[in-house]
Amino acid sequence: MSKENMEEVFDDATEEANTEETVESTEETNDETVSADAGANDEAVEETEETANEETEDSEGNKKKLFGKKKDKKDEMLEELTDKHQRLMAEFQNFRNRTDKEKAMQFELGAKSVIEKLLPIMDNFERGLAALSEEDLNSPVGQGMSMIYKQCESALTDMGVEVIQTEGCEFDPELHNAVMHIDDEELGENVIAEEFQKGYTYRGTVVRHSMVKVAN
Repeated sequence: MSKENMEEVFDDATEEANTEETVESTEETNDETVSADAGANDEAVEETEETANEETEDSEGNKKKLFGKKKDKKDEMLEELTDKHQRLMAEFQNFRNRTDKEKAMQFELGAKSVIEKLLPIMDNFERGLAALSEEDLNSPVGQGMSMIYKQCESALTDMGVEVIQTEGCEFDPELHNAVMHIDDEELGENVIAEEFQKGYTYRGTVVRHSMVKVAN
């Protein structure tokens, strides 16, 4: 064999040896990579399973805390009776409030009706006293009439009845009833000149309007 042929054979053998080493190195690297990936996957799976177990335990614990122990029939009946009792008490309180308001309204209406019936009697007393002379007023009869009139007037005041002011005041349609108009330069416009019949209010509500004469 010539020298050139021997060199070619030697070169071919060297290339084959290098190729085999490269293949073995590549296979070893692939094996290491595969084993590392498998280990990482196993660790990830274990961590995922542990996390899932922890979440399941937490959710079960939260459910137990949220829903708690199942109530007994006695507890349910007690809660139901307590709720009914509270509702009945609230309804009873509302009934009492409505009853009190109705009673107050009925009392006001009854008192107003009685006052309206007493006012003509007061008017007659005033007319009778105005018709008496000074001598008759000083007589026992006149003094007795005056005392009865003052007593009735005081009782009405204690009940909350007040006389509506008229003469010299400005006409107010909510308080006064104008039955006559006059022209008077001395009085201002829309001023009450004379009162024909007294008006009264009961706790701020008009029982009877004053009958008056108004200046234009």
